[in-house]
Parts: sequence; structure tokens; C-alpha cells
Amino acid sequence: MPNEYLSIPEAAAILGISRIAVFKRVKKGTLPAIRIGRNWAVPAFAVAAPGGRPPPAPPPAPAPAAPPAAPGGDDGGMGEMGWD
Repeated sequence: MPNEYLSIPEAAAILGISRIAVFKRVKKGTLPAIRIGRNWAVPAFAVAAPGGRPPPAPPPAPAPAAPPAAPGGDDGGMGEMGWD
């Protein structure tokens, strides 16, 4: 295989996303990469699956739970805002 690794811009072009999005995936650990000096190299197998399709995106993070309502009944809506 002539190019076992791809640069960040090359990987971004293949995946159809921005360079910043590739960096974010590398930082999260969802896209493997190695550091060569100041540059990052993404393994070619991680970008293109055998069928030529990119790997699936990770599922979105769950939304944070809403804070509990303030005890004591009607507080004029201040409990919803997190005020005392």
C-alpha cells in the first residue's frame, strides 16, 4: 500500500467534513491518529472501510437532565432559572 497514512486535510476530504471536525474526532478518540512531529497522520484503513464508505459517526451524547423543581410550590418561576 503506497500511502498507509493520510494527512488531516486528506482525511477531511475523503470523509466530507472539515479539518477541524477531523481534529475533534482525533481528540475524542473516535478516529485513530498518530503524531509525527507537529503533524497528525490518520491511518488509511480508519478513513475508508472496505466498501469504500467512511466509518459511521459516533452516536450523539445524551442531553443533560433538567434540574429538579424547587420545593414549596409557586416561586414565581425563579426555581426554573436556578435562582434562590
